[in-house]
Amino acid sequence: MGNQANAVFIVFEGKQYTYKESYDLALKYGTWLKMKHNIKPKEVVAMDFMNSATFVFLWFGIWAIGAKPAFINYNLNGKALAHCITSSTARLFLVDAELQGNVDEVLKASLTGVRIEVLTPAIEVEIMSTVGEREPDASRSDDKSQNMAALIFTSGTTGLPKPAIVSWTKMNVGSILVPTWASFQKSDIFYTVSD
Repeated sequence: MGNQANAVFIVFEGKQYTYKESYDLALKYGTWLKMKHNIKPKEVVAMDFMNSATFVFLWFGIWAIGAKPAFINYNLNGKALAHCITSSTARLFLVDAELQGNVDEVLKASLTGVRIEVLTPAIEVEIMSTVGEREPDASRSDDKSQNMAALIFTSGTTGLPKPAIVSWTKMNVGSILVPTWASFQKSDIFYTVSD
């Protein structure tokens, strides 16, 4: 963070979060995942979220404890959704409160051994009351840059969605290549659609 700690990192629905605030929130989410759900380094956590600040804090919280996010397309439901969660190997499936309608009894019955946690306002209060703790660097280290940083899924237009590994190399190259190619400056704001 350094001299960027107080610079704005995320703007969502009129609220701004600095790099420092985002880091502290990511630690809260990560510590909550570790303490409540016993998530371990290198373990996959499935996420069914729309674009939001919470999505980013949760994503970075998963990384903060050395785990790996599996980003599920939030438009999926039924068999395709169950397939993504199962193929991700996650034992925890986190769901945006706005998407809890995708989690019906049929889906629950098909996900044996998977805990489903909807991030309701009450769960958010629980997370915000968690004291975020930074894990040792060894918890977040990978021995190879080709190792998985995240799991994403194809659209499934030829059948069920297929999992695709996004390596640390791809994450790092993408984070350097795109801003350089687009001539981004530190003061620029990058917009993305929220749903």
